[in-house]
Amino acid sequence: GAGVLVTGALKLAGPPPPLALYLHWPFCLAKCPYCDFNSHVRERIDEPRFRTALLAELAWEAARLGPRRLASIFFGGGTPSLMAPETVAALIAAATTHFAADPGIEVTLEANPTSVEATRFAGYRAAGVNRISLGVQALDDSVLRFLGRKHDQAQALAALAAARTIFPRASFDMIYARPGQSVQDWQA
Repeated sequence: GAGVLVTGALKLAGPPPPLALYLHWPFCLAKCPYCDFNSHVRERIDEPRFRTALLAELAWEAARLGPRRLASIFFGGGTPSLMAPETVAALIAAATTHFAADPGIEVTLEANPTSVEATRFAGYRAAGVNRISLGVQALDDSVLRFLGRKHDQAQALAALAAARTIFPRASFDMIYARPGQSVQDWQA
């Protein structure tokens, strides 16, 4: 299922270190053959119900942990860019209400570079996301099909260009050492 993971090593003396909050969105448009993450393909997602469950779990964790500083929020998955920006905004607002956000808090959302999901980038930025992490995985259309990805090279590059204009920070994932990949393929 879904979940909220809060990490931070405990010290024996002094104030506790800041927290890193991970929010898991386990839904995808397709299950990639290389993926071992808790992710599921569903025809329909009851997003309001799922949002309510995440907010309740976040409140429970906050009550359990007590007052703490929050250094980062990371939306992972699955495919968090399938969430409505309003859901992302609600989760960020709850997290920064339950915990005191550091002034430079990094709020990251993983996204697929399909054109449909890239249209939501401005909404995520308005919701408070300040770093996008794109699951590009490869820049070769035949490899992307082999990996079960729903985007092509052109969409990946367009999404990265859009991300750079909308977010102060953007990163992207690439898969290295896939079956049959040569050093020359990686360099290309």
